[in-house]
Amino acid sequence: MSNPLTQIANILLRKHESDKPGPSLDAILASTDKHLANFDELIQPSPLSRPRTPFDSGLPASEMTMATLPLKDKLKVIPRAIPLMLNMQIGARMYDGKFDPIETEASPQFIEEFEAMARELGAKDIGYVKVPDYAIFEGKGLPCEYAIVFTVEMEKEPLESAPSFDCQLEVMDGYKRMAHISKKLAKHLRKAGYDGYPGTALGGITDYPLLAELAGLGAIGYHGLLISPGEGARLRINTIYTNITNLPTIEATGEKNKHLWVRDFCAMCKKCIRQCPVDAIYDEPVPRGDNGGMQTIDHATCRDYFTRNFGCGVCLVVCPFSQASYEKVHAKFKGNPDAPQFRIPVISIDDINVVPQG
Repeated sequence: MSNPLTQIANILLRKHESDKPGPSLDAILASTDKHLANFDELIQPSPLSRPRTPFDSGLPASEMTMATLPLKDKLKVIPRAIPLMLNMQIGARMYDGKFDPIETEASPQFIEEFEAMARELGAKDIGYVKVPDYAIFEGKGLPCEYAIVFTVEMEKEPLESAPSFDCQLEVMDGYKRMAHISKKLAKHLRKAGYDGYPGTALGGITDYPLLAELAGLGAIGYHGLLISPGEGARLRINTIYTNITNLPTIEATGEKNKHLWVRDFCAMCKKCIRQCPVDAIYDEPVPRGDNGGMQTIDHATCRDYFTRNFGCGVCLVVCPFSQASYEKVHAKFKGNPDAPQFRIPVISIDDINVVPQG
């Protein structure tokens, strides 16, 4: 299997045969995941964990907008794609199974300085979570049980034209920044004696929106995206896995996720459902297996349109939280006593009936 840089170069520079399957993002992710084999022992997913949703649609290259760009547009993609893939590759190599941490607890001063560094690098918000096994994708594994979750904001103006090449460029900028931030923060942790493993910016081995919600950064909306204060749904999420046992998770601080009212708003709003170009968002969330989770997206329908139309992004853009301020939506919604109080069930350990193995 070729490395990610070679694969992205093939995607951007090689002339693809129109009747052949298009280039594979899943192959790029597989080349990073293979580094997990370096560990003798990993934290395993729940028997009820779901697999990572694939990117590949199986469409021929002739129907893939990112594989058929004119040269002038490819030249705009390269400064984003190459740093993204390079930092993903560097991050993947940190999963060599050789780092030996000497520290397990961090002082409040270290956490404060770490957060300041993260924000200086471009992180918008930061949270912490002990990763539950049901958030680990099927067939993957974690070297550490804790995750530092951070978001980066995407600019509103280029997203407004979704689906479009300009929107796709802004999304790629977000991924590029996340790959750089997670690599730098992971190296900083290691320098201080802690485990630090950067999450893969594009994809990953855990469910990022779920971890962000569990960390109290926001709530997952009907479009399957995290909605948070400030940027609404105009964000991307990444992680750094670590062995720091005294991170200020919301459980450790005795707090609760104060953003779950967003689900009630989604049940009333449903604008993303109405505006989806291919009706890929369910009118009501449906159970996803037996693990207490819910699914809101018909991924196969979404994926084909996504691939043919610059990664789409319509649901992200039309979301009221991406258009107006979180506070304004909250104030207006809470002022309506007749608003429906429906909720997408929130996964908890108590919801999961693990099937005995043996």
